[in-house]
Amino acid sequence: MDSHYISLVSGYSSVVGLWFLLNYKFPSIWKEAEKIDFKKPFLEFIFALLTVLVILLIGQLYIQGLLIKSNGNDFLDALNQFIIFSPVFFLLLIRKQSVKTVWLSKTNIVIHLFLGLLLAFFGILIYWLTRSDSNNFTNIIINIYNYKNISHLVQVFMEDITIALVFVRLSAWIGNKRSIILVSVLFAVSHIPSFIAEGASLMQLSSLFLDTFIGVIVFFALSRSRDILWFFMVHFAMDMTQFYG
Repeated sequence: MDSHYISLVSGYSSVVGLWFLLNYKFPSIWKEAEKIDFKKPFLEFIFALLTVLVILLIGQLYIQGLLIKSNGNDFLDALNQFIIFSPVFFLLLIRKQSVKTVWLSKTNIVIHLFLGLLLAFFGILIYWLTRSDSNNFTNIIINIYNYKNISHLVQVFMEDITIALVFVRLSAWIGNKRSIILVSVLFAVSHIPSFIAEGASLMQLSSLFLDTFIGVIVFFALSRSRDILWFFMVHFAMDMTQFYG
């Protein structure tokens, strides 16, 4: 296991632990969280999967250069990312469902984003402290929050909304605990083909257990908060460490 991966796991684990502490000390912050039910959860889950398929198809158009020509413009590329994942909002509109069903808060938005940013800083700090060959902490922060990364920020935000779309509906169908375990295992297993292609050792393959563990604690926290705003800030920051860590 490389140092980046170990530091990434340490960062996510620490952030989730701190989130649970915040939620315990200040339960009113996420007080609006409520269980989401559907009349036909299985049908809504199928609609969610079809939406993901449409997203993948639009993504192929983007790869072929058939969306907006960005010509290196980061803001236009951010718009492309929004377009790719826009079917999520079309589904909500067609099904007449609230944005809460993709874990988007309607209240305390600024607080959730601010706490997410603080948690992201904390995650980066843990990453930096646990990686001996890491860059200067200040430089990491400056590079991650450079306006040139706006496209990646939008991409991560829309990815997390899409994941919430699928998870919320799966949870309504088969239950929260089963969904957490199933999605976490699938997330870990999805890495196997690339691991094999790269000739990963048995020790490296064992990291899949850590992937599953991280998935479980992250989805457990998200299913408690039912809010993606704080987490996407963390997700973005931890993703960017692969470039600037």
